[in-house]
Amino acid sequence: MNSFHILDYLFFFFPFIIILLILVRFRSKSNSTKEYFQAEGSLSWFVAGTAMVATTFAADTPLAVTEIIRTQGISGNWIWWYMSVGGFVTVFFFSKLWKRSGASTDLELIQIRYSGKEAEFLRGFKAFVIGFLLNLIILGWVNLAMLKIIPVFFPGYNPNLILIFLLLFGVMYTAIAGLRGISYIDVFQFFLAWFGCIMFAYFAIQLPSIGGLESLKSKLPDHKILFFPNGENGSLPWDHFLILLTILWWSSWYPGSEPGGGGYIAQRILATKNEDAALKGSLWFVVAHYFVRPWPWILVALVSLVLYPNLSEVESGKGFLMVLQEGMPNGMMGLMLSAFLAAYLSTLATHLNWGASYLVNDLWKPLTKNKQLDSNYIKFSYMIQLITAFFSFILAVYGMETIKGAWVFLLEASSGIGFVLIIRWYFWRVSAWTEILALILSPLLYILYSIILKISFPYSILYTAMSSAIFLLVSTYILPGTKKEILFSFYEKSKPPYFFWKGFFKQNPNLTQTIHANKIHVSLLGTLSGLCFVFGGLYSVQCILWNQGYVEWGSLFFLLGCFGLFFSIKHLQNDE
Repeated sequence: MNSFHILDYLFFFFPFIIILLILVRFRSKSNSTKEYFQAEGSLSWFVAGTAMVATTFAADTPLAVTEIIRTQGISGNWIWWYMSVGGFVTVFFFSKLWKRSGASTDLELIQIRYSGKEAEFLRGFKAFVIGFLLNLIILGWVNLAMLKIIPVFFPGYNPNLILIFLLLFGVMYTAIAGLRGISYIDVFQFFLAWFGCIMFAYFAIQLPSIGGLESLKSKLPDHKILFFPNGENGSLPWDHFLILLTILWWSSWYPGSEPGGGGYIAQRILATKNEDAALKGSLWFVVAHYFVRPWPWILVALVSLVLYPNLSEVESGKGFLMVLQEGMPNGMMGLMLSAFLAAYLSTLATHLNWGASYLVNDLWKPLTKNKQLDSNYIKFSYMIQLITAFFSFILAVYGMETIKGAWVFLLEASSGIGFVLIIRWYFWRVSAWTEILALILSPLLYILYSIILKISFPYSILYTAMSSAIFLLVSTYILPGTKKEILFSFYEKSKPPYFFWKGFFKQNPNLTQTIHANKIHVSLLGTLSGLCFVFGGLYSVQCILWNQGYVEWGSLFFLLGCFGLFFSIKHLQNDE
């Protein structure tokens, strides 16, 4: 290891002792797939929400943020801050609907919401595409980050061999832990990684070559510390900024930020013990992910810009790691190595478990007509996790260059999918055929706008999103619908607002109407309040750190967000 002090070894090995103790205490002890993939629906809001945050805090995240800041400055972070809009929409509009649905995975919702052979096909197709192919891309860029991180801590060693060891360790503990064990380990790993990044940022700013915040500010061009983009010096243009905030959050499928909720976010929501826990857990995730965590990453990225101004775009993410070599105190290398490994393993474990849950519950089980014992399905999941780990390694080594590039590709290629994932809860005419059409349209429109017409990001997403939305709405009146018995059952289980289902009951007057509460105004208030809280909080920190801007306005929005969130949560608790 690179000049490790005894404190580095202590900070490195001690967390793994804690992880093993948690694994022994909370590992999956049941052969039930519901326990293995859903923790029997017993997680508290804090455990479920923190596990969501830990999964999004992968080893690649601070490196990707560094890539963004080195090219576009602080304002470039709006390329992922905008996702908080969809996050709060999920919290206040969809988290309780997910929990009420009774699904084991978000793909099981397909056969709760739709009917016919088309629903069976859609569920199996998405299980393979998302649970395996897209999961490979996600784990590929997570592994790519580790290949950049490993040489910093283990110079002279083969990073591929070390990554293989980490993957095997991750597969082993994922298989043993199940979702319950993974979630409790995630709680510890999140706070370990977060604390490590805070300490790293503090010592990076205090480096003699930096000299504190004021000195750091004086060494940076003004456009690098802008909070809002102005379109100059590589900053996001204002029209890009508006497209991100108004279009991308509902149009593009992205892991951890699926429109209407989905993926491992839905998995953790479904694993909570009740509806209130689903609401609070998803709220804690959004607040922690977008407000609590970013600034330590941002500060280190800015320090790297001062220390290493000439890194290429491909190497820019390494700037975050290179700061570690600039005279950090004893123990810091070990702490940051633990932080990166914790972030990596939490993401790896969740994605292996989540991907296997799709391929077992939503593809293999329906094919075998649930004729096997749950213990056999769990053993099958072990094989899936090992295969996924292997191919994600191959992809990282031979198929990717930059983490940010993978982000942008996924946003563009999926920008026709999100619309239907939202409206299926509220517009009863949407059928499995509508969602199948969305899956076909999205890549075709991506090829048309991005590759053939060469329309640049994010305008390509604007055209794809609007075109697909129009096509999909029209298609709901042309394509075959869902059986009324399935729609009625879905309505009674999930309890969406009656206001949006009036048309269904008008067409089926023989069905007994149950009028579920319409609290759309409270959900809207909660969403807007959450955005005031996060954006106002981020801006207030910006003003305080750089003595730049109007901190009073940021604080006002932050406080208004606090009051709005309190009011919204209170009125959404224990509703019907």
